[in-house]
Amino acid sequence: MLAQVRASRCLIALLTLLLGSSGSALAFQEKPAEGGPYRVGEGVTRPEKISGAPPVYTEAARKARVTGTVVIESIIDEQGNVTNTRVLQGLPMGLDQAALEAVQAWKFKPARFQGKPVKVYYTLTVNFQIDKSSSFGPVFQVFLTKNPDFANHLGAKRYQEAAALLDRWGTERPEDSEIPVARIYLLLEEGKLDEAWKLALAVRGPESYEVLDRVGAVALDRVVLNPLLNPEARGKIIDLGLLAETLAMEANKNGFEAPLNKSLLLLQKSKLTSDPAERQALLEEMRRLVRLYAEIKKIPLPEAGERQE
Repeated sequence: MLAQVRASRCLIALLTLLLGSSGSALAFQEKPAEGGPYRVGEGVTRPEKISGAPPVYTEAARKARVTGTVVIESIIDEQGNVTNTRVLQGLPMGLDQAALEAVQAWKFKPARFQGKPVKVYYTLTVNFQIDKSSSFGPVFQVFLTKNPDFANHLGAKRYQEAAALLDRWGTERPEDSEIPVARIYLLLEEGKLDEAWKLALAVRGPESYEVLDRVGAVALDRVVLNPLLNPEARGKIIDLGLLAETLAMEANKNGFEAPLNKSLLLLQKSKLTSDPAERQALLEEMRRLVRLYAEIKKIPLPEAGERQE
């Protein structure tokens, strides 16, 4: 049930960003009563974190490569629990809520004043950074596990050595369907998007969804993370990514990654057009894909007019 609630919040955050809504505000907790928490300093010690897991990236934020810091104001009580949390500086696509859910489970050695535990106001920072390997598909993850030498070369950016291993294994094991997948990933890591795209088109079988979606995801990364691209170059990369994700959706109608990536690519494409009708059509298709993503993931969409608190 909790996972479904988190997924629903993530989807609502995605819809908010994609559809240009002003977004929903996180409700502020009530202020402490008079004579309540202390401020750290002037004889009040700082609380010390003793346990607590890091936040979990929402799927939409990871796909959109959202990174940064969520700053949370809180009260840490006499037992070291984090209470009365509110976001001072946030991030989109559900990361605010992910940060709140994480810190509310953290445990601290409480602050002290005159030797006694006291509740204090305390500001917490939660950092979100993308782990690149988390975006690798299952076929390639298995390949890396089975071939640590290749994984080490790839991690160290020794691309020539990694390619040489694939060449040798391709000769020794010509029927191994994982090797073309690994070669596509290697080309993408080298920044050779066009070459990877050509190889991905030739892949058949269940692996085709993974490599086509990965090509689309890298195209999305390139346009999102490179603001210096001129409009023509940006448009070509977006179109390549859209075609890759369209073919991925045809290869696997139950894959949820491709509709999400394609919706984000459509958002980027809508920014390039000055034609209101074309922009509206792109946004309508984007909304359809968001609904499809929600259907595949079995995430309930909010009813019309429903407000997310």
